[in-house]
Formats: sequence, structure tokens, C-alpha cells
Amino acid sequence: MKTETQAVRLANMMQKRPLYPEYELALPWVQIKKSALKKLSKGDVLLFGLDSLKMILVDDKKSIAGVQLDATHQNSVEIIYVNEEMQQQVSEKKYKILKCSFGFVQSRKLEIGHRMSISSLNLKEVALFVEGVCIAKGSLVNVDEEIAIEITKVN
Repeated sequence: MKTETQAVRLANMMQKRPLYPEYELALPWVQIKKSALKKLSKGDVLLFGLDSLKMILVDDKKSIAGVQLDATHQNSVEIIYVNEEMQQQVSEKKYKILKCSFGFVQSRKLEIGHRMSISSLNLKEVALFVEGVCIAKGSLVNVDEEIAIEITKVN
């Protein structure tokens, strides 16, 4: 009986420990006015001016790599560049940095051309963060052949 309990605890402990480093998959950061953030409501559409789905990998609050959807495998992304110097965004007085996150992915290496599976993520749903706080949730939409986010829930 005691050995079963130890085995179960060990299995639970190993499941909580990630096998590879974990990075957040997000859209490129956007600066948005503080007053616009206060007026954000359900049904609003945020235009980003992106014609293709290029994303970044974020470690803590720093951008470390750029990725795009793999043309041959729709459930994976390919690293297209790696930042030599980690880029960190800082807020200004009138503007805040908006991070649109899809979730977390694990990768054993960060090299140009390396592919990562994103099958566990739903790329249609996005969480919007300002200074580490989730302010809204949304979904990706297509507006005049550009990628946009429609707000579905405001926190």
C-alpha cells in the first residue's frame, strides 16, 4: 500500500515538471492608448495590420524568437528568426503594451527552421494581457484580408 502511494506521488510530481523549456506564443506586441483600454467592450474589433499570422515566443516579459505557421503542417509553427538581444517592451505614460497570448508551447531548442507542435493550442482564441493581467478574451477574425481580434469577454 505504501509503495503504491509513493509511485502515485512520483508520477504526479513528474507530470508537473515540464520536459522542455516553456515559451508563451503570442502576437507581436502592440502599444495601445490607456483611454482606449478603458473603453474596451465586448464586440470591439482590434486591427493589427497583419496580413499573415506571424507570432513571437515570449519568455517572461522578453521576446526571444519569431515564428510563423508551417505551410506543410497546420498544427506546427516554424522559427523564422531568433533575437540575438532579447527585446523587452516598456510602457509609456499614455500607452500600454498589449500582449495577445495563445498559450504556452514547449521547445527543446531555439534555432531557425526548427518546428514546434501547437496541436494543444486553439489559435482562434486569444487572451489579452496588460502588465501581466488578463483584461479580455477574444477570437481571431479576418477583416479586409487583415488579421484582427474581436473581443468576446472583458474581465
